[in-house]
Amino acid sequence: MAIEQQVIQYSQLINRRIIDRSSAEEVGRLDELWLNAKSHHVVGFSSKSGGVLGLGVKKHSFSWEQIYSIGADSILVNINAEAEEPEKSSEISSPIMGHEVLTDSGNTAGELRDYIIATQTGAVVGYLYKSSGWRGAVEGTYLLSPDDISSIGSKRILVIDTAIQDPQPYTDGMNQKLNKVGELLKDDYTKTMGDLRGLMKGAQNISEQAKIKVQEVAGQAREGTISFAEQAREGTVSFAEQAREKASEVANQTRDRVAEMRGESTATPILVESEVVLEPKVVWESEGVIEYEVISEAPPQTEKSEN
Repeated sequence: MAIEQQVIQYSQLINRRIIDRSSAEEVGRLDELWLNAKSHHVVGFSSKSGGVLGLGVKKHSFSWEQIYSIGADSILVNINAEAEEPEKSSEISSPIMGHEVLTDSGNTAGELRDYIIATQTGAVVGYLYKSSGWRGAVEGTYLLSPDDISSIGSKRILVIDTAIQDPQPYTDGMNQKLNKVGELLKDDYTKTMGDLRGLMKGAQNISEQAKIKVQEVAGQAREGTISFAEQAREGTVSFAEQAREKASEVANQTRDRVAEMRGESTATPILVESEVVLEPKVVWESEGVIEYEVISEAPPQTEKSEN
């Protein structure tokens, strides 16, 4: 494959002219790329030509390996007239341009606008989406690694939260880096893809470390709060016990004092009806309060002497 440009975007390939290298004849215009969303590979593409209102349209299909070169204006392909054209398998995704980019937590991050392909292998090295402003992201185009993609459906792409929390802006400088990656893909595809994903994940890993640190600090603060609450509760219990002990001591002293006063007088006092005696009745309440019960006694009856 004689290709100078090592990476190319989907949008740059659509509607590009396809030329049969052996005959120099135009086959048609590229109208669809066959993307295997699970492996993140473009395995083939199709073209169409001619026709009016859908009538008389000629369609052809090609595998990615049939590409000889990709220029600014045309794609040259090797066509074997005796071989059957490849068929689109069930593993090929429907066109994904305009898909909603949705996070694992159910938040819309933006809309898919493009994806980047390594020309030597057809491997997708990045997906481009336009931000919707979620989490304060400024308007612009951002890059997603294939590892950031959880799944691709008929209307939306599901991505992991960490990829959106610290998005990677896509710039011209990034495009140059991806071109260098594409050059290395010719020699060692597996290793280079790992290096590329590591590069794209660098900023996200820093964000993850910061999040873990915040969680650790929050855990320490929570443990400190619990410890303080336990100490306060123990102090309250200790104070209540002291109060109960004090109340019990006062009650005992009062009971002893009343008994002592009764023991000092041997004569039976004579009380008028209006007089009362306070006899202590100790009630053990949780607050240690002593209550007194009022007892009324009638004056004793005196016997009349018979003269």
